[in-house]
Amino acid sequence: MAKRQTVPRAPDPESLRVQLVELNNRSRWYSSELWRVLFTFLGLSGGGILSVADNSKFHLGTVLLASGLLGLFVLWHTCKVRKHEIEAVGHLQDTEALLNLAATARAGEGFSVFQIATIIIVVIYLCSGMYIMSSAIG
Repeated sequence: MAKRQTVPRAPDPESLRVQLVELNNRSRWYSSELWRVLFTFLGLSGGGILSVADNSKFHLGTVLLASGLLGLFVLWHTCKVRKHEIEAVGHLQDTEALLNLAATARAGEGFSVFQIATIIIVVIYLCSGMYIMSSAIG
């Protein structure tokens, strides 16, 4: 049986409006996910560091290194979220253009301030952990 070819047709305005709302919600969710993940990471790692702060240097160094490694995964996750945020805004702009609306959605290029903060925190955790571990072991 031969595969039937369909001719693409322009979507009706009502379905474009529904899509516009969904894309707007999605881009907002991605944006809010960036700061939520950062503050959750800070809370969890800060709690771990505070719980061993009075223990030996070895324990503190271990928790700092573990927090730094966790931060690398957090950074990877936020890079994926940021990529999807930029894609969602691009689709949002395309939908606005199809509806002849002025483009209101924008997403900056590159890293967000939350990703930069995560990078700085990860570097601090890893450097502090290595320094404390080297003084605890040596």
